[in-house]
Amino acid sequence: MAVARGDARAERPRRGGPRDAADDPASALDGNPLRQLGVIGPGAVLDSAFALLRFRFGRLLALTAVVVVPAQALDLVMALRFGTPSTAEDLPQLQLLDTGSSLPFWSTLTVLALRAIGLFLLGMAVGVLVAGWLDGRDETFGTVVGAVARRAWVVPVVVLVAGTARFAAACAGGVGFFLVDALLFIAAPIAAVERSGPWATLGRSLRLTRSAYGNALVICVGGFVIASVVRVALALGPAALISMLGLPEGWMLVVEQAGSLTRLITLPLIACIAARAYIDLRCRAEGFDLLRRQEARALVA
Repeated sequence: MAVARGDARAERPRRGGPRDAADDPASALDGNPLRQLGVIGPGAVLDSAFALLRFRFGRLLALTAVVVVPAQALDLVMALRFGTPSTAEDLPQLQLLDTGSSLPFWSTLTVLALRAIGLFLLGMAVGVLVAGWLDGRDETFGTVVGAVARRAWVVPVVVLVAGTARFAAACAGGVGFFLVDALLFIAAPIAAVERSGPWATLGRSLRLTRSAYGNALVICVGGFVIASVVRVALALGPAALISMLGLPEGWMLVVEQAGSLTRLITLPLIACIAARAYIDLRCRAEGFDLLRRQEARALVA
């Protein structure tokens, strides 16, 4: 005797392709890069992050500008006040802490803190977008900003604790930075998607990354290398040209600040890598993709 569940979802007509794609709520959004989920390798995670970046690039660019432009304006004011080096040795490099200025220690620390907070806020914004895409929604710019603003109280504690841990590890050796960062780099999307407090966010990040630490480490290092190469490729050419032509220091300052705007591309890419890694780690540790398929078929309450 067949029995129909009263709370079962009506099955959608199949137009071809696997049933998983048709039943997944994410398939309701055209071009959704999260339409099909599953356990993938680190290389595929990085590739999927580029797909997330391309999917709503304009919206991600606008969200990035909200956090980058104020920090960039402060950086420019400090550079104008304290001066900027004009030697050829100050060309952009692969730098762990993303600063090559000659600013006083506390000014440099302030700029780094603002950048860390900005990156965390952007990571939360991408987390809100990704959560919507998983459910077949395309969150608007205002909705994302509002959701991040309501969770902004989490940011100072997480950034302070994670930044201290990364700095201590970096002092013990450059490799130590990545060993610790691999445990914490998905904290921003966790805080947004799971709406957890600062300590719960950090604990959740540690549990997920430790379950597949090797993959998390490869993704973390790979994301750093890709973002650094993109930034250097976009900034090195103009800076080298100014240096060879022997133009005044003011030109070098303008080029350095313009080169810093490459963060409008690298920062959302880093945030997309963290968000995609968070989804993959959940699939590995919790079978997140399988749970979504069960829910789509009304197999779980």
